[in-house]
Amino acid sequence: MLDGCFLLQTQSLTLVHTFRKLNRGDKCNLKVTFKALDAFFFKFSIMSWVTLCAISQSTYFAASSSGRLDRILDCIEISDESATFIWKVAVIYTSIAWVMFLVSNVLTFNAMFFTGDYMDIILAPITTHIILPDLLVTRVAVFLSSVYCTAAWVFPQVTSFMLATIFTHQYKMLSKTLTNSDECRLSDSDIETFRRRHQEISMSISKADDFLMFHNAGAFCCQLFTSILHLYDIIFFRNTYGPFVLVMRKFWMFGMFFGLTLTTSGGIMVNHRVSTSVRCLMSLT
Repeated sequence: MLDGCFLLQTQSLTLVHTFRKLNRGDKCNLKVTFKALDAFFFKFSIMSWVTLCAISQSTYFAASSSGRLDRILDCIEISDESATFIWKVAVIYTSIAWVMFLVSNVLTFNAMFFTGDYMDIILAPITTHIILPDLLVTRVAVFLSSVYCTAAWVFPQVTSFMLATIFTHQYKMLSKTLTNSDECRLSDSDIETFRRRHQEISMSISKADDFLMFHNAGAFCCQLFTSILHLYDIIFFRNTYGPFVLVMRKFWMFGMFFGLTLTTSGGIMVNHRVSTSVRCLMSLT
């Protein structure tokens, strides 16, 4: 959280600096103006990304430290078949998260140290108000902060989607049991058991949504905004940087779209399974 706030403040300073440059003599030089506009959009995207990292890290820190997340997971009742399925899905999700995390950091590392001064625009206020003869230490510090922020961006997203997958699977198994039970007549006690189970799952989702709503809202808004900025920058300012930076920017845009897909898909999956299970319960009455 503190790292995110610090980076957000420094990027705000560089945004003001870039805006001032656009209103001065750089207008006479089209190439310089294009680079300044590219830096302007890039800093806005960094600000949006850091804001998302701060929201995600703060949300899960609060949920974990207060014990709310542990209580929600303890209330989940799963069979051996469901446990096997969830374990396989968790391995797949974790593998994808680590791949995204490592690739993003490798690209950032190369862009930070081997593409000249392109990434120096995020070193503010060092490069804007403080001039240093050697930027190696500053680059290392900023890169380590970006590693932390990348973890705060990737892993909370995967955790939220994993929770959505678990709840969806719970509803799916309940609906499957209800569908199989349609072939035989159920007693009132059996129907009451199914209703109680449906209510337990719904209460777990409600408790999870009490803290996940902040993360989901931030993930949707920030990633949508950042995706638009990256897409706009790639379309109109791709000639202002080299091929490696272009690959990095495309990967960042892919990561934003991928995270946005996870956020929306999780909500759609849960809502679909809730409505399906409700219809199954209504058919028994």
